[in-house]
Amino acid sequence: MTDQSTEIESLKTRLAKAGLTGDDLKLFDSLEWRDVNLPPPAPGEVESYKRREAALNADIAKLGVPEKGATLQSKLAAAIGARLADLRDQLASEED
Repeated sequence: MTDQSTEIESLKTRLAKAGLTGDDLKLFDSLEWRDVNLPPPAPGEVESYKRREAALNADIAKLGVPEKGATLQSKLAAAIGARLADLRDQLASEED
């Protein structure tokens, strides 16, 4: 196993304890744990995205700011938050 593979396996264990499901972890595996690969949520996926963002943030809550920014969890949580904000903006502009 490479260092990154070992890191991801450890991360999966912690994130499962933080509330992510096997399906959530499979999603992140399919994204290769890269924030740039995260697709926008479909309207029915919003709650799942929020839950994933909360679990990722919970896992790094005790870290200091510099450490948070360097983690996969932080990058994925930020990407999820951005995709949710994009969806809110899109829905708001459609209402106008």
